[in-house]
Amino acid sequence: MTVPLLLRKIWAFRGTLSVILPPVLLLPIPIVIPTTEAACGYTILLMAIYWIAEVIPLAVTSFLPLIIFPMTGIMTGAEVSAAFFRDSSWLFVGGLLIAIAVEVTGLHKRTALRILMLVGAKPRSLMFGFMAITFFLSMWISSTATTAMMLPIVEAVFNELKADAERNFEKKRNNFGKKSDQNSIKKELPTGISQSTSFYDNTMFTVDLDESSFSEVDDFSDKSSDKDVSEAETIDELELCEQTERKRMELLITGVTICVPFASSIGGTATLTGTAPNLVLAAIYEQTFPDADVKLSFGNWIMYALPGAFVTLILAYIWLCWYFFGFNWRDITRFWRPSESTAGEKAAMQVIRNEYNSLGPIRWGEVTVLIIFLITTLLWFFREPGFMPGWATIFPDGYVTDGTVAVTMSFILFILPNRKPSIFDGQDQSKIKKPVPSILDWRTVHRMFPWDILFLFAGGYALADGATESGFSVWVGELLAFDDSIDDWVICLVCTILVCLFTQVSNNTATSSIFTPILAQLAITLEIHPLYLMLPPVIVSSMAFMLPVATPSNAIAFSYGHLKVIDLIKTGWLLNIVAVLVITVFINTYGIAFWGLNVFPDWAKSDTLPQATTAAVVGPCPAFTTS
Repeated sequence: MTVPLLLRKIWAFRGTLSVILPPVLLLPIPIVIPTTEAACGYTILLMAIYWIAEVIPLAVTSFLPLIIFPMTGIMTGAEVSAAFFRDSSWLFVGGLLIAIAVEVTGLHKRTALRILMLVGAKPRSLMFGFMAITFFLSMWISSTATTAMMLPIVEAVFNELKADAERNFEKKRNNFGKKSDQNSIKKELPTGISQSTSFYDNTMFTVDLDESSFSEVDDFSDKSSDKDVSEAETIDELELCEQTERKRMELLITGVTICVPFASSIGGTATLTGTAPNLVLAAIYEQTFPDADVKLSFGNWIMYALPGAFVTLILAYIWLCWYFFGFNWRDITRFWRPSESTAGEKAAMQVIRNEYNSLGPIRWGEVTVLIIFLITTLLWFFREPGFMPGWATIFPDGYVTDGTVAVTMSFILFILPNRKPSIFDGQDQSKIKKPVPSILDWRTVHRMFPWDILFLFAGGYALADGATESGFSVWVGELLAFDDSIDDWVICLVCTILVCLFTQVSNNTATSSIFTPILAQLAITLEIHPLYLMLPPVIVSSMAFMLPVATPSNAIAFSYGHLKVIDLIKTGWLLNIVAVLVITVFINTYGIAFWGLNVFPDWAKSDTLPQATTAAVVGPCPAFTTS
C-alpha cells in the first residue's frame, strides 16, 4: 500500500514536478558543452517542453530568454529586451486593435448573420455558410475570437432545430396514441422511416446510418409521404425511428461545429496579420535577410497566400460534407437550386433572422469601423503592391511600414465617436451637448486585448535572435543539411511535414518561433531560396486540426460538448495531408512564378549577410570557458 500512496502523492504534485524537472534534467547540456550554442539549445528545449506541456502560462515561458541569454553570454539584457518588440509587433498590435473595434461595434456578427441569411439553412448550405464566414473573418480578426463568435450562433440554430424535431416527435406520439390500442398503432411510417415535416424531410440532410458512424447518405423515397396510413407498426419501431433521427441531428451538429475552427485556422493563413506565425516569419526573414529584394508585405502575402487558402477551404468543405453527409449526386446538383424549405429549415432561418433583427439598423459606429477597416486594407495592399509603385514611395525608403499604417488607423479609433455626435442630431442647439464616447477606450482594450499572445509573439523574436547570435541555428542548419542529390522540393516537403506534426501538440506561434530561424540557416547552407524553405512550414504551422489542444479554436469548439477527440482525429488527419499537399504544390508552381524561388539570390549568400547571422560561436563563450 505504501507504493501506490507514494505514487498518488507524486501525481498530486505533477504540475510542480513538470516545472522543476525539465531544467534540472537538461542542465548537463550547457555544463558538458560550455558553448553559447549549447546554452541556446538548452533554452530552446526548455521553452519547447514548457510550451507543449503548458505547465507554465505560454506568455510567462516567453520571458525565459530575458533570464537565460544574459546569464549565459548569448546576448546582453538590453539586446534581448530590444528583440522583444519589432515593427511587425506593432503591426500585430494595430491589427488587433482594429479587430477589437469590429467586435465592440458588432460589425462581425452583422456580417456573419447576413451571409447566413443568404446561403439558407440546408445542411450543406449551412456548413458552407459557416465555413465561408469564418474563413473571411479570421483573415482580419483572430481565429480564437472568430470561433468564439460563430459557435454561439451555431448553437442557437441547432437548439431551435432540435426543439422543432422534439415537437414533431411529441405530436406524432400523441397522434399514434389516439389511433392505437395497447400493443399496436396504425402504420404511419412506411418502411420504418419517419414522415415528419421537421428538418429531416429535407433530402439534403438525410444521411444513412450504419452500426458505428451514421455517416452515409440515406435516400428517402419522395413518394412515401403520399402513401396512406394503413399498416400497423409497433411502438418500438417508432422509438427506433426517433433515435435514428436524433442521431442524424447529432451528426449534423458535430459536422457544423467542427467546420468552424477548421475554417478559422485556414483563413488565418491568407493574410499577413491573420495569425501570429505569419508575422513571426516576416520579422525573422527581415532580420536575417535585411538586403532581400523580396519583401513580405501585406499586399504580396495576400496575393500569394489567399488562393492557396481558398483551395484548402474548398477541399476541406468537400471532405467534411462527404464525411458527415455522404456523397449524393442529386443533392450536389441541387445545391444552388431553390427548393421548398421544410419546417425545420424555416425554423432555423427564423432563428437567424431573429438574431439579425435584434441588432437593429446599422449603427454609426459600425459604419465608421467599416470605413476604417476598408481604408486600412487598401493602405496595406497598395503600400508595396509589387505590380506597381506603392504610395510608400513618397516617403524615404523603408521609413513607412505596414506597422505604421496599423498603428495610425488604430489610433484614430480612439478619437472617432461610437455614436452619432449630438451636434448632428438636429435638436435644440442651445442645450449643452455631452461628448460622445469614442469607438475604442483603454478599459475595453485592456479587457479584450490578448496580451499573452503579444508576449508569446515577442518571446519568439528573442528566441530567434538568440539562436542567430549564439550560432545555434548555423549548427542545426549544418547538422540537418541534406544530401546534394535530394531535390529541393523533397527537402521542403520533409520540413513541412515535420512542422505539421509538431504543431499538432504545440502552440503554432511557438512552433514557428522555434523552426523559422533554423530553416533560414538551412536555406543558406543548402543554397535554396529562403522563402522556398521557410514559407510552407510556417503556413502549415497554423493547420492544426487533429487535437483539441492544438489550437484555442479547437479547444473552444470541443468545450461545447458536441465533439469527441476521435472526431477531430478522424476528420483532421486527412485535412492535414490536404494542407501539406496544397501548400507544396503552390510553392512549387505559383510560388516559384510569383516570388522567383527557383534561383538562390545573392542577398542570401553567407558572405553578404550581417555578421551576427553567419558567425557561429564555435569556440567556448567566455562566460563558459573552463580552465
